Amino acid sequence: MTEVAEVPGDGMLRLSRWESLDPSVVCGITTAKRGDLAVADASPERVASVYGDLARELGFRRVSVPTQVHGTDLREIGASPVPDSGTCTVHRAGRVDGQLAEGPGWLLAATAADCVPVYLWSRERGRTGLIHAGWRGAAAGILPRAIARLVRGIDGGSFGAVGDLRVHLGPAICGRCYEVDTPVLSAFGLRGTRAQLDLRGILAAQASAAGVAPDALSSSRFCTSCGPGDLHSHRASGGTAGRMAAFLGLRSD
Repeated sequence: MTEVAEVPGDGMLRLSRWESLDPSVVCGITTAKRGDLAVADASPERVASVYGDLARELGFRRVSVPTQVHGTDLREIGASPVPDSGTCTVHRAGRVDGQLAEGPGWLLAATAADCVPVYLWSRERGRTGLIHAGWRGAAAGILPRAIARLVRGIDGGSFGAVGDLRVHLGPAICGRCYEVDTPVLSAFGLRGTRAQLDLRGILAAQASAAGVAPDALSSSRFCTSCGPGDLHSHRASGGTAGRMAAFLGLRSD
């Protein structure tokens, strides 16, 4: 696994490691400098509005926004013509913590403020995926589930044949800052009353076990709690933080 630092600019961190491979790829996460694009108590209309603005800014005319529930359900979005109008359509993906898109034109979105935004991209399959992985989702296997679904969508279920699949673990709380108690440790088959938990390390091991090549697996150097960077942290703020908007898509033009 490679540790990388996303490139800052315009209130965002961009994953230039992916974007440099293909000019159609748009991948990153907003920062606190941009303002609260999505906050815990925002109305559905407000959330739709800010994600629509973000999508237009990034060159997309449709964006898919989930209602995250710390589960493992995924939404698959099939290929379809991009709207001709200049307006941006905001698609409500429902109560899911992961989305997979077939083909270009869709901007996938997820909110985060300590949990791990996990980006998936297969250039040869033309598929992208974005999942929200907190400790519950990670313990329940949302990432292996997403990898299996992404692969199955193309080759009929040969799990493990991930081909050129790339996985990136975005800015999240690091293991040094994330102290957890017995219920969380038990969810991962660990014993103890208090311990530090490296959630990105656990997800990286799951991706490797699912067949993702070491050079296709990367992790952000940014911690939402201890930095560097101006990022939202639910834990560090005592529950008052806003939310960052993770995004991934393939432009259609």
